[in-house]
Amino acid sequence: MDKQMTNVFFDMVSFTVSIIKSERLEVKNNLFQLLNSEPYNQKVNKDNSDPHGISDYRVKHYREINGRYNHTFHFDIPMHSNVKQGYSSKENYFNLKVSIFSKNKSHNFIKFEFNPAKLGEDGGFKIRAFLIKILGIKLARTLFYEARLTRLDTTIDCHSAVDKFYMYTKGFSCSEIIRGADDEIQSQICGSNRSNIRVTVYDKAEQTKQSHGLDAESVSWVRLEIVNRDLGFAMAEIREKLELQFKKLGFYRADFLADTYFDDDFLVAVQAEGLNCKNS
Repeated sequence: MDKQMTNVFFDMVSFTVSIIKSERLEVKNNLFQLLNSEPYNQKVNKDNSDPHGISDYRVKHYREINGRYNHTFHFDIPMHSNVKQGYSSKENYFNLKVSIFSKNKSHNFIKFEFNPAKLGEDGGFKIRAFLIKILGIKLARTLFYEARLTRLDTTIDCHSAVDKFYMYTKGFSCSEIIRGADDEIQSQICGSNRSNIRVTVYDKAEQTKQSHGLDAESVSWVRLEIVNRDLGFAMAEIREKLELQFKKLGFYRADFLADTYFDDDFLVAVQAEGLNCKNS
């Protein structure tokens, strides 16, 4: 792929850090203080507020009925760099989710989750400030090297012209192809909702044609989405470890379907369900 025509970003990251019970109680107390403080649980966006401060936010606390944790806190934090005035739209916030006290008594984790792609210019500063306020500076400093990633969503947008292709991912036993009314492939999927890795590739230009009036015939936009779960390594290792995952991906031009080397049953299965369904 042409580097100048390709954008790569993370749009979901969650990680857990293990700490002793006494420290977890302290963190829980810090979270409830933020929940109950005034005016922090009220309307955000005070005039002339500090764009680098963390005094503007909304927070909700709830217990997940079918979740893994007894306490979950959602912080909606306004991004001053994303708007000129007002915070009336959800797009002007990023959300930090904190879960604590696992229902499994043998687990001593605290879980954090947010969307890095929505941090804006000042989001990095604010999320660091929040983590320090919640965890204390000593523990917050360890997260990048010691916290374990439980989910990482990677999106790759390719705007270069791409021939028709079939995706293959090494080690997968299932795949799926979704076609439109014209029988053209809309998306290809490798892995299931329960897989530790799930890869989806689709024509983003065609998807947005109706909703945004985009002329899909004149625009090339292929989107690749990779969901990784239970990665087992820290954020500091993302670059090294993800490279191994990308090496498992393969893309084959659709003209291989005309090759007489392959039997008819294989070709029918590939066109219906993708390469991985018969080739793992």
